[in-house]
Amino acid sequence: KAVVSTQSTGGALHITSVGHSLRHIAIGSDSGVVNLYNKDDIYKSNSKPLRAVMNLTTEINRTVFNSSGELLAISSKDLKHSLRLLNTNSLQCVPNWPTSNTPLAHVTSLNFSPNSGYLGVGNTKGKALLYRLTHFQSF
Repeated sequence: KAVVSTQSTGGALHITSVGHSLRHIAIGSDSGVVNLYNKDDIYKSNSKPLRAVMNLTTEINRTVFNSSGELLAISSKDLKHSLRLLNTNSLQCVPNWPTSNTPLAHVTSLNFSPNSGYLGVGNTKGKALLYRLTHFQSF
């Protein structure tokens, strides 16, 4: 295999997570920043991210897209309740979830169900949490 492109991640010292969908590539860093790129632009020299998500402040451990690529879930296990959902169409984080009352603890794993109706979250307390995403009709 050959390297087809290299990217600067805008000041991040270390890349800690990479996720992809049909349209996007998400690169998480040790500084808590996640850069979202258009997949078609990533091969161009000096491509700029569509969005730099700076909602988390500790090392990003997971960057996971749902099956349609509409949502990007990002998390950090280093700080409690460090999970954000990014709508890739609007390039905005979901503002009303998670709340301070959402019992996430330290997130260690996450994934979407095949049709995005659910988001599963694992944590350091040994719990598997399942959240229904009502925007998606099917499971």
